[in-house]
Amino acid sequence: MHHELGWRPIRTLVTFAALSALALSVPALVALDCRPATALAQSTAPASPATSVPAVPVSPVRSAPVAPPSPTFTDMQGDEWFAEAVYALAERDVIKGRVDGSFGPDETVSRAQMAVFLARVLGLPESFWQPFTDVTTQDVFAGAVGALYQRGLIQGSADFLFSPDEPITRQQAAGMLMRCLSFAAQDDPALVLEYRLEPDQISLWLAGFRDRALIASDHVVSVANAYRLGIIHSPTDGWFYPDLNLTRAQMAAMLHRAFLQPVKARNVYPLELPAVSGYPSRSKGSEGALVSFLEARLTALCYPCGPVDGVYDSRTKDAVMAFEKVERLKRDGVVGPEVWQRLFRARTPAPRRSLEGTRCEVDLTRQVLMMITDDRVWKVVHVSTGKLGTRTGHYQIQAKYEGWVKCVTLDGKMYYPSYIVSKTAIHGYESVPPYPASHGCVRVPVWTAVELYNQLPRGTPVDVYY
Repeated sequence: MHHELGWRPIRTLVTFAALSALALSVPALVALDCRPATALAQSTAPASPATSVPAVPVSPVRSAPVAPPSPTFTDMQGDEWFAEAVYALAERDVIKGRVDGSFGPDETVSRAQMAVFLARVLGLPESFWQPFTDVTTQDVFAGAVGALYQRGLIQGSADFLFSPDEPITRQQAAGMLMRCLSFAAQDDPALVLEYRLEPDQISLWLAGFRDRALIASDHVVSVANAYRLGIIHSPTDGWFYPDLNLTRAQMAAMLHRAFLQPVKARNVYPLELPAVSGYPSRSKGSEGALVSFLEARLTALCYPCGPVDGVYDSRTKDAVMAFEKVERLKRDGVVGPEVWQRLFRARTPAPRRSLEGTRCEVDLTRQVLMMITDDRVWKVVHVSTGKLGTRTGHYQIQAKYEGWVKCVTLDGKMYYPSYIVSKTAIHGYESVPPYPASHGCVRVPVWTAVELYNQLPRGTPVDVYY
């Protein structure tokens, strides 16, 4: 198990000067305003003291002149809740577009990416000395990791490991950002921060989060302070989701509030909501913000569930079933305590084979179909295969038929079948139970059959295995 980002005590006591109040508002599910929830335990390796770093002037982005937004991203319209933050950070080269010109707002943020964004927003020069064996000078993020580590702003995930590809959770992001905000205040006389909170103050500032009991003890102070200073907004439904992975959109909003906007401490505690020790169960027929959160998380993990609309319908149930199969949980399509726990820490499954190009794998043991491009799984579908077995081996998509097609060897109809071998096809079917039930074919839910049909052109490699 990885370790959590450690909290470095901040001894400098300061209070923000009078500044104009924040005016941003966010939907309930983006209260943190950032995919993918690996809980990392606190590292015992102490960070190097900031005094060991040569005195280098630091220029946080806060002092940069404001220019009209000009960067554009192919996947943004400009009216999204996070657009102002993204464009402002892009103007200052803190955020940059990807190769295809997109921003990827719903993608998760890794530890390495978070380090790069923080080093840029703080204006830190690159520094390549750090003790981590999994970070080399050839890594594009190495200079940022070294700069932050030498100033005591980040620690490793374990002894001599940084785990650059591990995702950052919401509570971990709050801890990293609050340390960096305190560091920036040391060089900005206009900023005066008060970080020390008494235990009763911490409880009062977190009272508006129903899941406050699920915030790790190492992060309660930083989450409380992040809320108190307006960096985390109040969720209207009362859920913070501390173990959920931070997304790029949420990350942009947090950086924008902390470093590009005036920060003013709240002077009124939130209304106290009943605390919970876990998330309530959800199943078909459920609705609301928690279902929207579930759908967003499944989508980020590449389990298609239809639109993120807060309605737990048959599509959501199919996605939950696929997740349960991959995680080897009870296959009932119900999100209970164990499913919630796995959702926070899960990753998109890895393919069995390693091959270039777009292809398909059917795992007969777990009863799922995976679509893969260049060894990256981008779709996982709940299936039902042959009750007496399905042929295993390496195949290619052959004959394909549109619409409802009468089965040749039995009574019944297949929807948009794509054959991999004679009498064995991947097709939509009205009944897709969680166990093998077909006569040898690979059944998929009807609602996903047409899209899958189009994603499996003739010649697509298909591997079927136990």
